[in-house]
Amino acid sequence: MTHRRRILIAECKQEVSTFNPHLSGVGDFTIRTGPALFDYHRTVHTEIGGALRVLEAEPDIELVPAYGACLITSGGTLAKPDWQQIAGDFIRALEAAPPLDGVYFCMHGAMASEDELDPEGYLLEQTRRVLGERVPIVVSLDLHGILSERMVRHSNAIVAYHTYPHVDFFETGERAARLLLRIMAGEVHPVTAVVPIPALVRGDELITATGLFGESIRLAQAVESSPGGLSAGMFIGNPFTDVPALQSYSFVVTDNEPERAEREALHIAENFWSHHVRMQVPLISLEEMSRRLTQLTCGTVGLVDAADATSSGASGDSNAILRTLIETGYRGRTLLPIVDAPAVQRAFEGGIGATIQTTIGGTLDPRR
Repeated sequence: MTHRRRILIAECKQEVSTFNPHLSGVGDFTIRTGPALFDYHRTVHTEIGGALRVLEAEPDIELVPAYGACLITSGGTLAKPDWQQIAGDFIRALEAAPPLDGVYFCMHGAMASEDELDPEGYLLEQTRRVLGERVPIVVSLDLHGILSERMVRHSNAIVAYHTYPHVDFFETGERAARLLLRIMAGEVHPVTAVVPIPALVRGDELITATGLFGESIRLAQAVESSPGGLSAGMFIGNPFTDVPALQSYSFVVTDNEPERAEREALHIAENFWSHHVRMQVPLISLEEMSRRLTQLTCGTVGLVDAADATSSGASGDSNAILRTLIETGYRGRTLLPIVDAPAVQRAFEGGIGATIQTTIGGTLDPRR
C-alpha cells in the first residue's frame, strides 16, 4: 500500500495600523476550522484555494485542515487576550494533528498585537517547537508584510505576492504548494538570503504592471523561474505597522546555492534602491487643497486622507479635510469618506429625504 504523505494547512492573516487606537479583537476575524476551512477556500481565489488546486491533484497526498483566522478588514493592533486566544487555538490545532510530512501556512506579515510585535514569527517558532525540524514549512506572505528574522529561521521557504494591486493570491498559493512538494520529495534543499533596505515607499510607481517597482518584481520572477531558483520577491511593508523590523526587504530562495541567493537578493535590492526616491505620493497640504478647490467651477471632487486609509488599518474617521472645507466656505460637491457609525445610524433613523444634524468623525480616534 502506498504511503500517503500528509500536509497540514493553516491560515492567520491580519494587517494592522499601530496608530489606530481602536484595538482589533477576535470578533473582527473570520474563524474557520476543520473541513470548513477547505470548503470556503475551494470557492474563492485565495492562496489556500491555489494550494488546494495543486495538492488535491496529487493522489498520494492527504490534506489536514487545521485552523484559519482571517481579519475581515485591516484594523488596529490586536488586543492581548484576543491574540492569546488566536495563537492558542492555532497551536492547539497543530498539536492535535496526526504525524505530518509538510506544512503550508498562509499569512500576511504585517500583524501585530499588544504584547507580540511579530505574531507570524511567533507562530512559526511555536510550530517548530511542536513539529520539530524534520517537517518542511512553506509560508506565503503579502508583499506588504514585514519579513522578520524569526519568520525566515523557522520556515523552509517564503513565497510572496508578485503583484500590486494584488491579483495573484491564487497563483501565490499554487507556487507555495509546488515548492512544498519539491522539498518533501527531497528534490530541492532551500536556502534563503534576505537584504534589508532602509526605505518605506508609497505611490503609483508601486503598481507592478506599470511602475518602477515592477522592475524589481520582474527581476525576482526571473530568478524564481531559473534553474535552481525556488522563490524570490520583495517586501515593502505596511508603513502604518510601526514595529522594529519595519522596512523593505528583498529575498531569494535557491536550491542549496547560498552565495547565489545572496548575490541575486542584493541585485534585486540595488534595483529597488535606485528607484526608491520616486516611489512616493505627491501629497498636498490642507491649505493647498483649499486653494485648488477655489479654481474648480463644476463636477464632483474626490478627497482622500491617505494617512487615514482603512485599507491599511487606520480608523478612517478623521474629519480634518471636512473641517477645512467648512472653515474655508467651500460650497462645491465632494465625495469624502469618513467612518462614523453613530452618524450612519442617525441617517437611517431619519430616513431618505430627511435633514439631520449630527457630528461627523472622531468617534474612534478623537485625536485626529
